[in-house]
Amino acid sequence: MLRSGLFAPGPLLALAGAVMRSGINLVALVRLGARIRADAAIEDGRERVAFGVLADQAERIAAMLHAGHGVGRGTAVAITGANGLGFVRALLALSRLGARAVLINPALPPLQASQLLDRHGVSLLLAAKDTVEAMDGVATLDPDDLLRSGGRPPVAPPRQSSGEIVVLTGGTTGLPKPAGRAVAPGSVLRLFLHLVAALQLERRRAVFVAVPLFHGFGLASLIVALALGRTVHLRPRFEAGPAAALIGAERIDTLVVVPTMLRRLLAVPDALGPLQCVVSGGAALDAELVQDTRARLGEILFNLYGTSEAGLAALALPDDLAAAPGTIGRPIWGAQIRLGDEGGSADEGALWVRSAASITRESWIATGDLAHRDAAGRLFIRGQTDDMIVSGGENVDPWELETVLLTHPHVAQAAAVGVADRDYGQRLVAFVVPHSGFDLDADMLLGWLAGRVARHLTPRSVAVRDALPLTAIGKVDRTGLRQAAMSGPC
Repeated sequence: MLRSGLFAPGPLLALAGAVMRSGINLVALVRLGARIRADAAIEDGRERVAFGVLADQAERIAAMLHAGHGVGRGTAVAITGANGLGFVRALLALSRLGARAVLINPALPPLQASQLLDRHGVSLLLAAKDTVEAMDGVATLDPDDLLRSGGRPPVAPPRQSSGEIVVLTGGTTGLPKPAGRAVAPGSVLRLFLHLVAALQLERRRAVFVAVPLFHGFGLASLIVALALGRTVHLRPRFEAGPAAALIGAERIDTLVVVPTMLRRLLAVPDALGPLQCVVSGGAALDAELVQDTRARLGEILFNLYGTSEAGLAALALPDDLAAAPGTIGRPIWGAQIRLGDEGGSADEGALWVRSAASITRESWIATGDLAHRDAAGRLFIRGQTDDMIVSGGENVDPWELETVLLTHPHVAQAAAVGVADRDYGQRLVAFVVPHSGFDLDADMLLGWLAGRVARHLTPRSVAVRDALPLTAIGKVDRTGLRQAAMSGPC
């Protein structure tokens, strides 16, 4: 930890000076990173900016937003866009002003985005020019246009601590729910130190954050890299071939991905030798992907678990994944996890988190996940509480059927969802993806399941797909599967 340079006298003095100048916010954090490593920069394929310059740019944008648009402490301002320097500059500028930054998925339909902005009282949206449709009552500004505008910059706004950053949950029905939190360094220090030590981040030089910055996983990865002065690589969209080439050309040693991205990257023949640390999160890791990663890259895979509301909560180390592929590991320092009802000490059930990094800090938060704990204390996600159905009077967990399907030698991925059924109330419908080069027959799979699962777990039908639909963060889109199952024969 000491080798990271975080607690050396020079960086600490630089942090104190930055705080005195602008307040406790993300701009001060970037100035700390610049002092830790002078060559630290962010690049997004279009431009490369050193940390010190980035901090100055954010200060200029903040001053113009404050003077020209009245943005200040608590003002709700939305940010949308793909991963890139424009998004980062906007985030830093709003943090500098103490504003309430609402992060919007750029893939949302215009109507849903407009409803979200209205719900959060947003009248100003920061986004790259010509990337969003005009919305009534909402002005759109390109932060890069503010940066390029000529003339003398306005007077710097007063010092401010970072305001709330609102990360919207990845729900696929209705409007995403907000999970807002203020950036309070003291409250998340233990979690931060745990990540630095466990991932040996003091040894790392450059990180490719491939996951979306509007999601909590990507946001946390960015903030950790900024604080440590590690060069950050961003791209507006993930493409496996170019990503592999980038890793080789830039000698990137740390990769932040969701499992879908990792699976696609492993299919690229390019050498991934520079990688020393792969952090997966945002969705479940399956055992086959863990084993493929270990065979290709060695013992460098970490599995990070968290939710938008609860924050980062658990971490599986390479040793954990070698012993129990798919585990989410154990609680991170600073987070508590319990299974089952409040006050209980069950080894399976609904997963609850209490953490200083959560939106409520002192209260237990229901994550919506079901989990179990093995004899070694490792945790495993086994589905979501709202995935459970009752079929013919029996409680049915889709995870159990998925687990059996994945033991078939030709099944690469499997998902099961509940749908209404006239005779049983609800039944499961299964979706499978075959391994490359293999064909699967739905009737054959139904016959294969006979005798392997109980009657209430037997699916009404099986659909063979080339791929499973995914949400923006890379989770299986179960709502989309339910809609497909209910719309007709699968």
